[in-house]
Amino acid sequence: MEDLTGKQFGQYQIVGPLGEGGMAAVYKAYQPVMERFVAVKVLPRQMSTSDEFLTRFRREAKLLAQLQHPHILPVFDYGEVEGYPYIVMPFISSGTLTELLKKGRLPFSEVRRIMTQLGDALGYAHARGMIHRDIKPSNVLIDERGNCLLTDFGLARMAEASTKLTTSGAVMGTPAYMSPEQGAGSIVDRRSDIYSLGIILYEMVTSRVPYVAETPIAVVFKHIQDPLPSARKFNPDLPEAIELVLLKALAKSPEDRLQTAEDFVHAIQLAIPERDTVGKTPILSNIATQPISDLPTFLPESITSTHESARMIAREPKPRAIPFWMLIGIVAIGLAGIAIFSVMNRSNTLSIPPANTTIPPINTASVISPTALTTSTPLPTSAPPTEISSGESFKDDFIGQLAEGWTWLEEDPSKWSLSAVDGSLQILASDASFDGPYTPLNILLREAPTGNFEITTSVQFTPTSDFQFAGLVVLQDPKNVLQFGHAFCDVVNACVGDGIYFDDFENGSVSGTNYAAPFHGKLIYLRLKRQGNTYTAYYSEDGENWIKLGEHSRDFSQVRVGLVADQASTGIPAVFDYFTMNALSP
Repeated sequence: MEDLTGKQFGQYQIVGPLGEGGMAAVYKAYQPVMERFVAVKVLPRQMSTSDEFLTRFRREAKLLAQLQHPHILPVFDYGEVEGYPYIVMPFISSGTLTELLKKGRLPFSEVRRIMTQLGDALGYAHARGMIHRDIKPSNVLIDERGNCLLTDFGLARMAEASTKLTTSGAVMGTPAYMSPEQGAGSIVDRRSDIYSLGIILYEMVTSRVPYVAETPIAVVFKHIQDPLPSARKFNPDLPEAIELVLLKALAKSPEDRLQTAEDFVHAIQLAIPERDTVGKTPILSNIATQPISDLPTFLPESITSTHESARMIAREPKPRAIPFWMLIGIVAIGLAGIAIFSVMNRSNTLSIPPANTTIPPINTASVISPTALTTSTPLPTSAPPTEISSGESFKDDFIGQLAEGWTWLEEDPSKWSLSAVDGSLQILASDASFDGPYTPLNILLREAPTGNFEITTSVQFTPTSDFQFAGLVVLQDPKNVLQFGHAFCDVVNACVGDGIYFDDFENGSVSGTNYAAPFHGKLIYLRLKRQGNTYTAYYSEDGENWIKLGEHSRDFSQVRVGLVADQASTGIPAVFDYFTMNALSP
């Protein structure tokens, strides 16, 4: 491709080249109207001679512009100039994952962080019907804070529309990171991206890719035919748990792999705990002794339609199998005596009953004093037995319409729905916060009993960046609030990333003592109890075994209680399955 330095691409003045790959060249450009530098990816002129390509290019560019995720490089603009199709993106000067990998094997903590970010980005895109097809380190930018930005979504599929690039025997992608089915020219789905992500994981922990040959086509055949070389051969210190993840992610058959990006993230977070002492953790030793067949397996599912997003946010049925990593995590905590027996007994049923109006009592015996900003998984705890009074008792299953007695605070009807997910209330998180100048939109509230009470809900929510939150709320006024739920926060020494948070807002400011515990699932059960002036928060992954998170003491007068989704710059959905409120005996 000719050097385009100095040319004008619409409102973008090309400053100089940044790099060139097999399908495009990237230039640094200046956008005067915004007074900023941008990156302009320019595709070969010959591609625009194909009407099919131009149609697909415009469609794919529009879809890419709709991807709004903290770890996907956004698309600002697109167009065509003098026969050159181009896409405009933010200018990132820090470098790529390729350059980072040249420095050698990464610490396990970095492997965990990078794989979590990339897996979360892929899960977001897959839910919207977008398959990357060319996952590789050079397509992962690293920003100035060390965070990953996945780029070039859809570029391989755009190129497939050009007849000049799809001649007989041509396969789009990068051989070193290509799945067997992609190398064979078969139809690919999200599991092909998971395979490529597994190759990056292999490279991160061994400093090399698994298959090397003299020609690209020979590498492709190795992916299809050759057994996976043991990663521990190249890194003897690699924990077995990580190698098990590699074996599952890099299975030849898509049906034998981890089936979703979320499954990949769960597996890697289980294999690499947040502590640096990876090889010594009890959780690691437990998973490492499991046979490969015991790792999570799922039914194959292809993504072939842009309607995938509607299916992916559909409510999970309440009776479902307990995830493998949940059982391992519980066992790994090292519970003794009755707690271990409880876990073993529960594993025989492998199902979670539907939520009942009467919430099961907290069923373990020990009580742990609350600790601010808990960073390790708390043990199941108990509270005084819940005795529901003969007075007020309420439940809303969100079927058809809201029950009587609800009121919306700052309602935006376009941001909530009872039909987007059948039998559930969906609220799109607003970008306001209780410690900001504006009150969050769509807080669903009702009057609470005057004495002791308990409220519960279950919520499906996948926060990915500061400070997205969804859960229960106790509100005296918009400046004096308790909120308890699933959120994301990566403020150093103040947060635990993806987790369960119990926050106290007093006179419009966050109080100095709040509580948090790591949590990396999607569905969580929440339970908040008031006794006198003490509000105690519990959470559960199955609706049966409850973990005490912490307590706040607030001298509220009359309060309202309900549900909120807030602190998100993008409208990510929070799906609430039910809400209960019970007056408690003194």
